Amino acid sequence: MKEKILSFLLATLLSACLAGYLFYHVGLISWMGQASLFQWTILIGITSCAGLLISQGYSFIIKILPWDKGHATRSFALLVVLAGVLTSYAILLDSIVTDWLVGFDEISDTLSGSLAVKGALVSLILSLLIIWIDYSWFAFARYSKETIHRLRDARNKKELQFNLLRSQLTPHFLFNSLNTASHLVSIHPDQAEEFIRKLAFNFTNLLRNGIQPLNTLGRELEIIDNYMHLMKVRYGEKVILEKRIKVGAESNFLPALGIQLLVENALKHNVASLEYPVKIIITADQGQVAVTNSLTHPPEIVESTGTGQRNLRERYLHYGRLAPSVSQTGGFYEVRLPYVTKPEMT
Repeated sequence: MKEKILSFLLATLLSACLAGYLFYHVGLISWMGQASLFQWTILIGITSCAGLLISQGYSFIIKILPWDKGHATRSFALLVVLAGVLTSYAILLDSIVTDWLVGFDEISDTLSGSLAVKGALVSLILSLLIIWIDYSWFAFARYSKETIHRLRDARNKKELQFNLLRSQLTPHFLFNSLNTASHLVSIHPDQAEEFIRKLAFNFTNLLRNGIQPLNTLGRELEIIDNYMHLMKVRYGEKVILEKRIKVGAESNFLPALGIQLLVENALKHNVASLEYPVKIIITADQGQVAVTNSLTHPPEIVESTGTGQRNLRERYLHYGRLAPSVSQTGGFYEVRLPYVTKPEMT
């Protein structure tokens, strides 16, 4: 209700300003001081009627013709309403005032329809100005909405990175690594020292890449090499890693730590033994990366919530890419990771 009243007052003020400008331009300001109460009542009445028509017409148009559904249609409709009402108001003023000025020969001779002509021209200019202001307000509101959307998008990206970091820094992995290090200290001190250095490097990379959305394939393979050194100390020949990387593929981008996640899952969901080792093959060309692992048999107890792979799928959707594809044939489990192109990582 308040908006309707405000709209009416603004439209009436616009009509009054148009009348004041026209009266001033044709030299009727001095005559207005001599106008009777009846004449002032008529002027205020028709000015209020013009304001009411403008406010009601404007409200109807913005309700049925939003800017995002047709700029030209809405602009034309607003122009018809605003210019039409204001021009009609100017013509009515010209007719009424001309009748009132009978006997004022000097003023009536100079008037002779000028209110209508000048009123039509000024009405057109005012209408175009109002339409421009209305569209500028819409454009500003749309820009603000898009800015808020980008900020939310950036916040979601940070949340995805945090979830990635949380899914990777698991107490289970740290506990097993420390147990392995403790065992090596008493049996192979030299290997223990190297294992601890590699473990520290692995966690340093993990923390650093927790705030980086993407890595090159080359960087991901470097992280895998350090991670597999830890796993080799733990599993020995029970785990086999094979890399088939085509020349030039290492410069492509992937979600950070995506390959390590799949390698961890391969070791988590399969029992590795000398008789049935877990073989992991990383294949990469210019189109995608495939991480394949052999299937032995699952462990009796597997602590898995699926957070890691779900987070990986969400990150691909965040960058507007297809989700990783999964297949299982011939005793092998394979996950294919498409690359994320460099322009999409911003």
